[in-house]
Amino acid sequence: MGGHKAYRRVVSNRGSCGVDDMRVEDLQEHLSTYQRDLVRDILANNYLPNAIRGVEIPKSNGKKRLLGIPTVVDRWLQQAVSQQLMTRFELEFSDFSYGFRPKKNMQQALIQSLAYINKGYSDIVDIDLSKFFDEVAHYKILQLIYEKVKCKTTLRLIRKWLRAPILIDGKLHKRRKGLPQDERNRPAG
Repeated sequence: MGGHKAYRRVVSNRGSCGVDDMRVEDLQEHLSTYQRDLVRDILANNYLPNAIRGVEIPKSNGKKRLLGIPTVVDRWLQQAVSQQLMTRFELEFSDFSYGFRPKKNMQQALIQSLAYINKGYSDIVDIDLSKFFDEVAHYKILQLIYEKVKCKTTLRLIRKWLRAPILIDGKLHKRRKGLPQDERNRPAG
């Protein structure tokens, strides 16, 4: 499942505790004790992700953004699946698409924009779908993934993560759409 690479990524990202209050520093010991049980539960379709801890943070425009903080174990599993999925989807992205991609960043986008300006181009397209993360339909995400990945276990895991309830101010809320942005890879603004 790509566990070592996922572990290193979760630890390097640090991040806050989820609803179970487990710290990133406790992940290795937890996995050494429970990883086999966790994998067995996933394969038997008995795994259930924990609720996501919801925290509102202020945006630069005075509004608030909801962050979703999964537990450290759920982040580790999500990272392992994400790393596998990336290998299938990355090849289809344009070389000039810079958002939320490995080894791509805002500075590279600015350098490319300057190169275009210096070549005489006068238009640059920047697409940001307002409220995308709040409104995206789960079935659309699952359909896009299904077209590339026919693994039922992977799809079940992703569906469970998408539908995991979010805990806000001590109250659990169901989720049927949207993706709570986490604290490590939220977009600016």
